[in-house]
Amino acid sequence: MFLEDDTVATGFYYDKLPTLLKSDLYECLNVMPKPAVHHIHLTASCPIEFLVKKLCYYDYVYYNQKDQMFKVSKNGCKLPGYVSVTSLRMYWESSTKFDNYLEETILLREGI
Repeated sequence: MFLEDDTVATGFYYDKLPTLLKSDLYECLNVMPKPAVHHIHLTASCPIEFLVKKLCYYDYVYYNQKDQMFKVSKNGCKLPGYVSVTSLRMYWESSTKFDNYLEETILLREGI
């Protein structure tokens, strides 16, 4: 699915539905017994490179360095410790170094 659309795990569900409906993964999830709507978390579904190189350049992506957690909201994020990644990036020597920091941080959290 990522080869067809690298943003398949983001965006409005109904915009992505045609791609999802064609996938074997959707069929598998659709027949699983569970009394809830199946969903997948963005950080579990996207390659780290996608998260850092694409999503972390939007003003509506926030990061908490202490908790090493992201929040995405076009309405803003007033939670303690969350700062927009575009603001954080300004305090680093370069965008590349900040991107590398994010990639390393995410890699450290994957196994947890």
